[in-house]
Amino acid sequence: MRVTLGGIVLHDFEKPNVANLGGESNFAIRKFPGGHRSIQFMGADYRPITWSGFFIGNDAYQRMIQIGNLRTAGKPVQFSTDLFSFPVVITTFFPDVKTERRIPFTITLERVFDDKGTGSGQADSIDRAAQAIAKTTPPSPPAPKTYVVQSGDTLPKIAARIKKDPNKWPEIANNPKNQQALKNGPHNLQVGVTLYV
Repeated sequence: MRVTLGGIVLHDFEKPNVANLGGESNFAIRKFPGGHRSIQFMGADYRPITWSGFFIGNDAYQRMIQIGNLRTAGKPVQFSTDLFSFPVVITTFFPDVKTERRIPFTITLERVFDDKGTGSGQADSIDRAAQAIAKTTPPSPPAPKTYVVQSGDTLPKIAARIKKDPNKWPEIANNPKNQQALKNGPHNLQVGVTLYV
């Protein structure tokens, strides 16, 4: 089977002898009283692809350097076989140089999903979902403030206490939600009525 990594064709003992694919699915799970749950699929995550091999031959050292350069560049490269192809980054590459003609190594590849980023932090599916929710959900309006009239209260006193200015009492008097509470006029407050302030 033909195997390439970043355009480099892997030979014989350099290729993985198994393809450890598959992985997990990510879910946002919220549990509610009574056993109810809200489950949202947040995307798939794949397990790392890892294997051990040998660089063998006159060019073993040079081939080791080529793979090492792919790792240190830190950029996505294409990992391809006859059956599949997808972008990966090399997260670990551990060659053990004993001779120039036979170099054992282990390597780990991590699949890349959003390789269109600029390198300044690529958005994953959870980030995209949170951003979409933030854009579509309008902020909740603040809860209206209320005040229960006490003995001796006047609208200027309430405005001074709540709005820090006694001259703002007309704002309370003119609030449409206060029309029933102020049915006897703004200067005849009933103790115990609730005003929207």
